[in-house]
Amino acid sequence: MGALFGALAALSIGLADLFARQIVNRRGSNVAAMMIQAVATVVSLAMVLVIASAFGWRDVAIGAVSGVGLALGLAWYLGGLARSSSAVVAPVVATLSAVIPFGYAVARGASASVWSVAGAAIAVAGLVLVTAGGEPVANVRVGLRWALASGMGYGLGLSVVIEVSEDSGAWPAFGQRAAAMVLMVLIVFRTHGRVPVTGVRVLGIAAGTAAALSTVFYLLGVQADATPAVVTASMFPAVTVGVGSLVFGDSVSRTQVLGLGVVLVGVTAVVAA
Repeated sequence: MGALFGALAALSIGLADLFARQIVNRRGSNVAAMMIQAVATVVSLAMVLVIASAFGWRDVAIGAVSGVGLALGLAWYLGGLARSSSAVVAPVVATLSAVIPFGYAVARGASASVWSVAGAAIAVAGLVLVTAGGEPVANVRVGLRWALASGMGYGLGLSVVIEVSEDSGAWPAFGQRAAAMVLMVLIVFRTHGRVPVTGVRVLGIAAGTAAALSTVFYLLGVQADATPAVVTASMFPAVTVGVGSLVFGDSVSRTQVLGLGVVLVGVTAVVAA
């Protein structure tokens, strides 16, 4: 069951990308990120009623700090998709999202296995293939800059939550989404002076719900069987690249496909070690 829920989480992320990129194309990446976070905040609050959660201000505050990183990560991720190919952006973000929390855990005293170190090295090697294998029309360098920023944001957000209490349940997730929503609303108002959501409300609800469901499926998977859930959930770049290629016509070269495969192997080794 853990592997099943992890796979559903990866599919939900891909589905969220499907709707989010349509918002990006019409209203920009900041508006898309804001709408996703707003809907996900409501869903995360509802999760508190479903999952056993002990309230604590410290855990909510940690979640809020994490949410700032995740909000910036999402905004830069969508910005990268708007300017480049998902074949460039998604693997870079996935790699940093796995490697940075891993490094943080090791710095705090967790033991680093040979498989973990090897996985990180493999993921970086795959990253080189992905970023070097695109054609000029894919805007590889631009996509790489946005993806690196996004991955660092996600890495920060995912590292901080290591500090939450074991019985905190869904409260850190609510803190994440609420802080991310506030940050994105401020960014959107500063950029646009208003929130231009006309014509994309349904897409925003769909994207935000899918993003929230990915969290729900991930939590259920970890509770059922953590290792296969984390491994299968980390396969989301394959879904994102598939959506980008089939729906949005993203260019994907053979070298990038090979690099994507190598990245996924590396990420799997890191999260499974």
